[in-house]
Amino acid sequence: MIDWLKIRQFAIVENLEIEFEANFTALTGETGSGKSVIIDAINVLLGDRSEATQIRYGQDSAEIQAGFSLSVDHPALQWLNDQGMDDNTDCILRRVLRKGRSSRGFINNRAATATQLRELGELLVDIHGQHEHLSLLKREVQRGMLDGAAGNTNLMHKVSICYEGIRDLKQRIRELRDRSESDAKQLDILNYHLDEIRKLDPKDGEWDELESRQRRGAHQVELISAASEIHEHLHSSQTDSLNDHLIRHISRLDALIEYAPELAEVRKMLSEAQINIEEASKQLEPIINDNELDAESLQYIEDRLSEYHSLARKHRIQPEQLAEHMQKIQTELDSLADPETEIAELTEQLEQASVRYFDLCATISTNRRKVATQLQQDISTIIHGLGMKGGSFEIHLIPEDGDGIMRHGNESVEFRASGNPGIPAQPLNKTISGGELSRISLAIQVVLARESRAPTMIFDEVDTGIGGEVANTIGQKLRELGERGQVICITHLTQVAIHGNHQFNVTKSIDDGIETMIRKLSDEERIAEIARMISGEKVTSQTLTHARQLLTSAGSL
Repeated sequence: MIDWLKIRQFAIVENLEIEFEANFTALTGETGSGKSVIIDAINVLLGDRSEATQIRYGQDSAEIQAGFSLSVDHPALQWLNDQGMDDNTDCILRRVLRKGRSSRGFINNRAATATQLRELGELLVDIHGQHEHLSLLKREVQRGMLDGAAGNTNLMHKVSICYEGIRDLKQRIRELRDRSESDAKQLDILNYHLDEIRKLDPKDGEWDELESRQRRGAHQVELISAASEIHEHLHSSQTDSLNDHLIRHISRLDALIEYAPELAEVRKMLSEAQINIEEASKQLEPIINDNELDAESLQYIEDRLSEYHSLARKHRIQPEQLAEHMQKIQTELDSLADPETEIAELTEQLEQASVRYFDLCATISTNRRKVATQLQQDISTIIHGLGMKGGSFEIHLIPEDGDGIMRHGNESVEFRASGNPGIPAQPLNKTISGGELSRISLAIQVVLARESRAPTMIFDEVDTGIGGEVANTIGQKLRELGERGQVICITHLTQVAIHGNHQFNVTKSIDDGIETMIRKLSDEERIAEIARMISGEKVTSQTLTHARQLLTSAGSL
């Protein structure tokens, strides 16, 4: 449950601290005092979108913190452990809003994203807003409520992913079938291009090799002449070569080393030079004897390079890319030439995905039907106690038209109700009045709250539009919920507030600027606040006596 809440510089709140307790807590106060601001702050703390306008006027930042205590088996502890954010059984959330910059979130003093705050928040707090009765008219909201109670959240996510896969497969198959006519023209063009490139038959690396051989052929005479001349000077049997000179000099050194040992190093270097000359001479010989590139061979190379250039210009690529381009054309032809093969493969995938989709839908539908029966009974029972004697509430599962493949499954959910006995239940947007819709919405929230995993339930003025004995029944139901966990309710109704195990009063001061304050009421203060709620600012002794009687009869004193 939520143990404490601190709000700083948020909206009209300057500094506010609240220590909450278990069971049912009622928050009361005059209109505009800032009660709903407290709920807004909790929503932001739990990952809702934040706005710079929520920062108190004249300030650069706002901060909201809350501490939660969790039972050892609560799913929030497992979530914290999975995220590496566990800290025994305590959980502290913090969010800082900053003007001109993004907000920052923290879980147990570790940086957290808004998504993480929201995921954890769904396990910690279940908030029911004052306008939920309006959203209740939307079928997607009705479906979400039922699936939440049925435990279908993860299954619905899987169905959505499966639906997207089916949609993409259908689109691909449709595209393949639609393009057959245009493909015929494209096939002719591609085949023509492929044939002319195949005549050249380019090979990977051939272009570079041809260029290299062309450059060598253009300088072949010069290469042979230079190599022959150098070879003649280095090592020739016909002339006095450099090698001959080295041999004579080495021989003379051999005769003198006996008298000058330091000449041994010189002799070594000359010997190495002789070896290098021998090796250089051998490497020059293939160049001297190279007869590979005759005039006919050089002409072939020139013609081949010209063909490369011509085709490359036509296809607007580099000559060395022709071999790769030919393969690309072949690949495209393969995909166009036999679309039926790909269509058959995709159709098989579509069938498998459809089987998976309908299997998921069947499980979801089974879960919905199991919980719908009990929800109908429980909600009908509560609306009877809310002044709709003989009224009824029904949940209908309606198969979708067509192939039944929708993002939300193959059936829609529709809530129906009747406010009077003997009148068939109709969709909520057809025959239900505003007051009846508010009561039905409240009944649904009370029933769903019983199934909530969150240990804390917050109701923000959900009793709007009701009063009298109906409001008294609502107060009793909230107190019953509080016995199972923690319930916090903002209310303007005396009949609801008297059932709170605890009561806080929210006030607004304008002495030194607008500021919201909150304090827990003692028994006597609570009597005075209930009296104010009954009669307004003019509280009499009779009103105080009546307030005491109401609190006593509700078991709150």
